Amino acid sequence: MDYQLLAAVRDALASGDEALLHERLRALRPADLADVVEHLEPAERQAVFALLADEVASAVMPELDEAVAATVVRGLPAERAADILEEMRPDDAADVLQDLSDEAADALLAEMTAADAQQVRELLEYPENSAGGRMVGEFVTVPESATVSQVIADLRANPPSPETAYYLYVCDPQGRLAGVVSLRDLVVANPEARVAEIMTREVVRVRADASQEEAAELVARYDLLAVPVVDAQERVVGVITVDDVLTVLEEQATEAILHLSSGAEPAPEAAASPVPTRVSRATAAVLAGFAGAAVVALFREVFTVRLAYLLFMPLVITVCEVVSGQVMAAVREALRHDAPGRLARTIGREVLVTLLVAAVGGGLLALLLGHWQQLTQTGITLGLAVLLAALIAALIGSASPLLARATHRDPAAIPVSVAAAVASVVALAAYLWLVVALG
Repeated sequence: MDYQLLAAVRDALASGDEALLHERLRALRPADLADVVEHLEPAERQAVFALLADEVASAVMPELDEAVAATVVRGLPAERAADILEEMRPDDAADVLQDLSDEAADALLAEMTAADAQQVRELLEYPENSAGGRMVGEFVTVPESATVSQVIADLRANPPSPETAYYLYVCDPQGRLAGVVSLRDLVVANPEARVAEIMTREVVRVRADASQEEAAELVARYDLLAVPVVDAQERVVGVITVDDVLTVLEEQATEAILHLSSGAEPAPEAAASPVPTRVSRATAAVLAGFAGAAVVALFREVFTVRLAYLLFMPLVITVCEVVSGQVMAAVREALRHDAPGRLARTIGREVLVTLLVAAVGGGLLALLLGHWQQLTQTGITLGLAVLLAALIAALIGSASPLLARATHRDPAAIPVSVAAAVASVVALAAYLWLVVALG
């Protein structure tokens, strides 16, 4: 964030000089302006948007955090907000409206032109994180019987959107996807050739009800600029472009970082879980807590020997949470590709890496306690205990998705939090048993 730029915009707002403010804003690109807007107070944001032309505001809005964009829209007069939404891509407008209440969204849709509102309503029918919720409704279709020269002439007369002009989708008389033609194919083909002669018939596609992650993976795996979205009848209903995929990947990366930093599952996924599922997870956590307490009570004599063993119990639990989550994610990914050889290699690699990392960590722990605190026996015991706990967590993390698959359930059906709780209890028992055995 350029804080000098932010200060300049705030100074212009405070001065009340609209000409100066307009000059400051006009020099900014939409992404930079969105960055500034996100750091302003709500009243300051409204003052900025009051000065922006509709086409500029419509370019800035998709760059904003969705919650901020929704706040801005709520603060604008309905007619002005509708004008801005009309200038936006339908999928971007749908993203903004999904963060509003149903009543507010319906009111804005009523202010929009019938054609624009209909496009947005169609997108709002799909879940926000599905392929249908991410797709753009603008795309180019051509019949198989058309000639190359006819298609090029039609493109010149009706230029497509730059974001959706990469591919032309060939449909049969019933509107079903039959093939795809790239712009390059058209340019190099014989002008008199039929589209059916040059099109690619094996088209990578994604169902509208599929997850956005599946669509992103297809674009990344096959190095595409866009992927068509089809309904249950194989009719093209939209396309997902590479910029949408980048947004999805950014969100995935953010969720992964939050997951690693908090040790919990991503919040959006948890928020979307049905109430019975969330209750069952909470019940599992409570039961795991009681089981852990029972294990500690069973080995209470350990703490009359060395207080250090008690102090390092949180380390064992943390190791279990991190290792089980990492291994589960890797095994789930291997199962999704349904390749037995890959699955075996993945499990072997994860267990080996876990043992190597735990051995290094346990060795360092033993050295530190032995050298600095003169607790050599305690350090060796704790080092071996950490190694054992990591191995148990890796095995449980591997077994959980396999158990789900064996019972004909989704490998992701067993939450990371539940597997981590089970691994923590089992590893804690093994840790305390080892302490008694060696201490």
